[in-house]
Amino acid sequence: MPKQASSVTTLLSSLSVLAKANSSRPARASLRIHFPGSPSPTTVSTPGTPLTKDVAALAPSYSISATALSNITLPNCDLSPVSSHHSSPSSSGGHSRRGSEASNAAGQIPHYMVICLDLDPPFPSFPVLGPILHSLEADLRLVTEELDADEGYIYLAADEEAGGSEGISHPRGERRTKPVVGYMGPKPPGVSSPHRYVFLCWEQPEGVTGQKVREILGLDSNGEGEEEEEDVGLAKRVRWDQDGFERTLGLGEVVAGNYFVC
Repeated sequence: MPKQASSVTTLLSSLSVLAKANSSRPARASLRIHFPGSPSPTTVSTPGTPLTKDVAALAPSYSISATALSNITLPNCDLSPVSSHHSSPSSSGGHSRRGSEASNAAGQIPHYMVICLDLDPPFPSFPVLGPILHSLEADLRLVTEELDADEGYIYLAADEEAGGSEGISHPRGERRTKPVVGYMGPKPPGVSSPHRYVFLCWEQPEGVTGQKVREILGLDSNGEGEEEEEDVGLAKRVRWDQDGFERTLGLGEVVAGNYFVC
């Protein structure tokens, strides 16, 4: 049975601590997951929120807690009311921000990468096919012009210069990058108990772009006359080597994360 990646284990542990510390009210994870949905959109703030397949069918967008970005100084965006209170994993569901501090010290606002994994296929009691890669987006930037002061989250959106865009989606109207790996909605077997779909967010290391990740995964054209593969097939998604992926790209600690069940 595949070993769970250490980044996933650490995130789930911190989210569990967060839930226990906020037992009197719903906990809020450091990453919010926004599904466009119909007739109305759905936002997952609380770890472990149950969703139906229909609600989670379309590709989500994301927003990240300002407390997870407490060492970044952003232009046109005053985080001081939120980030002046430095939080630990138990209070924010996030991790230390050494990467952000280094990036910001160099005068650069980092880009971000978000991955979604199904941890429990085909059954939570026997997850021999897990994890399954459900999506991978890169070249996401912080929308520094907007800060939801009441909620303390900043939206992530496509950096059109870095990753292009794929039209308008979601009620907020932000543009989306062409995903490195397209989103695949939840499809647990009908006889299965709910699966956990976990989302992890990292800073992209210097020199890493969505295009480079596509090349590493073999999705780019391999020679003259060969076209770029549009997406990753199921065979490459099943038993996804998350630890190996993080090592290959030189990813640091998870900045923010969350999960839902379906």
